[in-house]
Amino acid sequence: MKRLLVLATLCLIASPLHALTLSELQQEALSGRHTVKASEAEAAIAEKKVQEARSPFLPSVDVGYEANRYNHDTITEVREKNDGFTGSIAVNVFSGFKDAYSLKAARFGAEAGQLDLRSTRQDVSQNVALAFLGVYRSRQNLTVAQDAVRLYRDRYREMELKYNVGVLKKRDLLTVKVEMDNAVQTERRTQANITSALNTLGLAVGRPITANEVNALDFSLFKELPAVIESAEGKEALLSSNSELLSLKETLSGAAMRKKAARAAYMPTLDLSATYTSRYLDDYSFGSSEVNGDDVRLTASVSMNLFDGLKKEATLSQASLTETALRHQLRELENSLTTNFDNAILERDVAIDNLAVARSGLAEAEENLRVTDLAFEQGVATSTEVLDAIFSLSRARFNHISAQTDVFGTHFTLLRLTEGFETGGR
Repeated sequence: MKRLLVLATLCLIASPLHALTLSELQQEALSGRHTVKASEAEAAIAEKKVQEARSPFLPSVDVGYEANRYNHDTITEVREKNDGFTGSIAVNVFSGFKDAYSLKAARFGAEAGQLDLRSTRQDVSQNVALAFLGVYRSRQNLTVAQDAVRLYRDRYREMELKYNVGVLKKRDLLTVKVEMDNAVQTERRTQANITSALNTLGLAVGRPITANEVNALDFSLFKELPAVIESAEGKEALLSSNSELLSLKETLSGAAMRKKAARAAYMPTLDLSATYTSRYLDDYSFGSSEVNGDDVRLTASVSMNLFDGLKKEATLSQASLTETALRHQLRELENSLTTNFDNAILERDVAIDNLAVARSGLAEAEENLRVTDLAFEQGVATSTEVLDAIFSLSRARFNHISAQTDVFGTHFTLLRLTEGFETGGR
């Protein structure tokens, strides 16, 4: 039995871990992040406000019980103690269309709530994507830093042998040692950057990333460049699909309805009601007394406020100013989003051009190191030239990583602006 358990454990250890993709991490964040749950609650509140706004279209039904005590029996033979039951039903027939406009405003608010939820989901997906990209960048940078340390150490050993036989000066050997120590420090910084990037990814996902999961992260997404988002099509998608923009439009429409609802205060209201009262005249009988009086009353009332201390004027002015403010905010948001989109397109194009240059420079730097090493072995190149070649190669590799990740970073920004992330929401 123990042997079987040991074999099962070894199989589990030997079996490869499931590769965590960017899409899986995004879905996990969308289902677990508190900011998404809070946005879902806000959207649900907006839906409940629609239900609340429907209530004036339905009748109001009330029942009640009343107990009275007088200091003596009355001349109408009502005893000093009596009680009664009442029931009433009332409905508003006309209120200047205030209820209709309020309901429309609530519906616009509910739609805005759903759009805000969609915007939150897009933000979370973008944050996870950028954090995931940050981990990839840090790990690539660490590989470059480790390779640089290895190159310096190899050259240091070679030059140390030349120094020991008197072919190389100690000054040249110390120069290599200084550069090697600097490369070691760079390696340590990049290792720390990986930890920082993982912490950021854990924050974006909503939970810490374990040590086992770090090695299981699937970066195959970055092997090929993403599809290019065209400027004209992307901007059209931005203006028609961006949830932040659409939410503000819905909020503006709701403000227009609230302004119309505020005007209803200047119009009369018409209410109908039916009331039934059953009063028992002797003691607290709770309906058991035979001495009672029933009353059924139908009432139609029309009322109109003539003056309320300028409250109506202030309410209407506030609603009008709110609509004006939202209209200006909408224009500002449109300008801001389109500018961000244009800048992202520009940065993406520059990053693609830089990546092409970086690829060429990387190939040239690799060839330069090969030629310089060969020349140094033949005694026609100095140690300084070797160090320069190693430095140039490391810089070319870092530039390549920077350009590549810049392409994906701007791509993720464009996806967010055009609502391109798959979030599973409506």
